[in-house]
Amino acid sequence: MSTGTREPTGLRRAIARVYQLYWGAGLVDDVPAMAWFLVTACVPLSLGIVAVASIVLGDAQQANAVARKLAAVLPRGARGQVLELVLRTRRDSPWLLAVSIGSMIWACSGATGVIERVESRLLALQRRPAVKLKLRQLMLAAAMAVMIALLAIAAVEATNLRSRLGIHVPGWLLSLATVPLIAVICALLYRYATVRRLDWTPALKGGFPAAVMVEATPLVAGYYTRAVAGRTPVQVFLVLAGLLFTCYLIAVGLLVGAGLACTFERGTDRANQPATDSARPATRDGA
Repeated sequence: MSTGTREPTGLRRAIARVYQLYWGAGLVDDVPAMAWFLVTACVPLSLGIVAVASIVLGDAQQANAVARKLAAVLPRGARGQVLELVLRTRRDSPWLLAVSIGSMIWACSGATGVIERVESRLLALQRRPAVKLKLRQLMLAAAMAVMIALLAIAAVEATNLRSRLGIHVPGWLLSLATVPLIAVICALLYRYATVRRLDWTPALKGGFPAAVMVEATPLVAGYYTRAVAGRTPVQVFLVLAGLLFTCYLIAVGLLVGAGLACTFERGTDRANQPATDSARPATRDGA
């Protein structure tokens, strides 16, 4: 009779790996920093994306539709205030929109900086000098923000096309179609964040879980805010807590995705190491 222990299933191994990655590798300590940068980037990101939409579309109404699309991911209690701020800023101060693009890039660079720090630590990489590092983060944040803006514009255009054609497409189907696009954006961020370029396969393997988390977060936050939304001081506090909760969940998803990308990258290195060793010519003692 066999007395060996039962092997854990694939699901249990995956859960154990994520658990070890989140707590053992220290991602839990990086989540608050990422969540803070996401909170501070909410309004600048909305303003900047509407500015990009205005330039790309050249239509005020379509740019306003993009703003409403972006505000939909915020808690219900904060949605109206942020939307009004974005639309009023665009209407009253075009120059402020130009400044908002710079603010958007600066605010997002903090989030890309957290990703870079996590990947550099997990892969034991040397970080760039401070000035070069910040410039790199700004360029990466600008590229990511433009991609997010184009994704928001595409979503609005798809909605308008459905309305004109009279085609009804379930919302969950659109969400599923958005996940691969978000995964590609996350994979690009993971690939180019550090001095070392990750392979595409590990980057995409980390990008898909992050994309699912980013896409599912507004749904989870929506149930919460519908239950607590109101105008009393306690309800306003709970709405703000909902905004923090939304950013916290997105931060968890992005950092777990980065950690998984690094884990798969290390696995690729280990798989390639025997082939590299066997390719080396054998030497004799005393040669």
